Amino acid sequence: MRSITSRFCLVVLLGVVWSGDARGSAPPQVSGPPRTQGTPPRDAAKTETKGTAVIRGRVVAADTGRPLRRTRVTVSAPALGDEGRRTTSTDLDGRYEIKELRAARYRVSVTRGGFLPLEYGQRRPGELGRPIQIADGQTVEKIDFALPRMSVITGRVTDETGEPIEGVSIYAMRMLFFEGSRRFVPASSSSDRTDDSGEYRISRLPPGSYAVMASTRETWRVMENGKETVLGYMPTYFPGVAAPGEARRVNLAVGQETRGIDFSLVPGRTAKISGIALDSQRRPFTRVSLGIDVRGLGFGSFSAGPDVTVAPDGTFTANNVPPGEYTLSASRMADDPHGEPEVAITRLVVEGTDIEGITLSGSAGGTVSGRFVVEGETVPKMSAIRVQIAEALRIQPSPVLLGAFRNNGGSSPVKDDGTFSVEHVFGRARFRVSVPEGWMLKAVMHNGRDLADDPIELQSGETLNGVEVIVTNRVTSIAGQLTDDKHMPLRDATVVVFPDDQAKWFESSRSVRAVRPDQEGQWEIKGLPPGEYLGIALPYVEDGGWNDPDYLEALRKDATRVTLAEAASQTVPLKLVVPKQ
Repeated sequence: MRSITSRFCLVVLLGVVWSGDARGSAPPQVSGPPRTQGTPPRDAAKTETKGTAVIRGRVVAADTGRPLRRTRVTVSAPALGDEGRRTTSTDLDGRYEIKELRAARYRVSVTRGGFLPLEYGQRRPGELGRPIQIADGQTVEKIDFALPRMSVITGRVTDETGEPIEGVSIYAMRMLFFEGSRRFVPASSSSDRTDDSGEYRISRLPPGSYAVMASTRETWRVMENGKETVLGYMPTYFPGVAAPGEARRVNLAVGQETRGIDFSLVPGRTAKISGIALDSQRRPFTRVSLGIDVRGLGFGSFSAGPDVTVAPDGTFTANNVPPGEYTLSASRMADDPHGEPEVAITRLVVEGTDIEGITLSGSAGGTVSGRFVVEGETVPKMSAIRVQIAEALRIQPSPVLLGAFRNNGGSSPVKDDGTFSVEHVFGRARFRVSVPEGWMLKAVMHNGRDLADDPIELQSGETLNGVEVIVTNRVTSIAGQLTDDKHMPLRDATVVVFPDDQAKWFESSRSVRAVRPDQEGQWEIKGLPPGEYLGIALPYVEDGGWNDPDYLEALRKDATRVTLAEAASQTVPLKLVVPKQ
């Protein structure tokens, strides 16, 4: 007998896109007043109505050099106010100009159909973009982009006899550290499906190494030794294997179309899934659903699977479930007359063996309430602050949770009096507090314990009251300048700063940060909690690679140690470290 206890999760949309540098482009040209050291005053955005700086550039196709009109250009920075961004489009000659910018550190990105999205300064897939620092009155020119075309994988999927299968979902998968483990992660959405001849085409891919996976929920019946058996197909990887470790990689160059990635699906037995589904009051849910929940790089895809009735004693049985990964859930919606909304969710991997004794225990989640304590001479606008308490997972919430809890699901704005109340907190949840520019989270105190970096676990209906969230405008800063052997600014690097304490090496940790230097080789990280840190400058770091504890451990021996005191501004002299192969 196999028993699985339900777990709950809320996840947040964090769009993940990669972009690339303008190949062969000259460094940005700056005119106007000389750049001042340091950063603009924190409250400049609040007192100025318009800026006086300008960013100009040109966008061309990387393969032909022809200008690309109608390309969307976006500059973003906290100095741009509530929206945080400004956009424009290129003209017939591929040129653009964005005026009236305040002195600040900006990121510039471009998008156009048929081409890969780019952020200025990126040279490889998954690399952070490079910021551009401008001062009042400056005109920064030659912020140019050479957009590469998207790469493509095509092929054909057949059954075990060589016959084509229509409607099979196809995914291009990358090996990444994602949601707590290193594994294959979909880089393409399930909208890529085979046609009536079994052909598929996965487009919109950046260059890289991929595993191609096919999945379908189709089933059929066969007679074995006089007994009827229902079969399905295992999630299958090119060149026709069910084990991810046996998948053959497909390597794509920029703009490359790789054809002939053909393979046959691997048959597998269906399974019986059974257990009990009760709410927090030990009352049975009415139905249990097996949904298909795919979370990948920049997208989340949800579709319905088998739906079974729960018996009066709370038991349920789902027969003939095809192999694959599912989200097993039971829920009571917000408008249900039979009681308050509750959900029970667990992840389930079906591999042809019956799974019995599953326990789905409903919960409405817990509630966390408290108030903000402000340390500083001014008080931030409370409506600009938001508190979220959720598991550190990515992409948008499951539709089950969205449907059950229409309001205040795991997050809440802060009231004008500084109080907050966050309902429906599930799982091993962590505090995430977003504050305006010039402020930082100092601590989250409850009964003398700082919860800012520690997970909390609340039972259904449990409350955690009297929490004090302390924010301060005495913001810490770690900065430096990278130079090469000739003492010239070094721009093509990534700086990673992480705590000495391994307990703080988790995904989306506020104590682990990465940044690219600007056009003068200067880098800066603000708002780190005081403590002991390690800093290192590397030629290339894949976006999100610093979420992997094993990766950070490998950097430790070459990193520079630094102590960051409260409200301190620390300058750290880092040299580029080239990892040994």
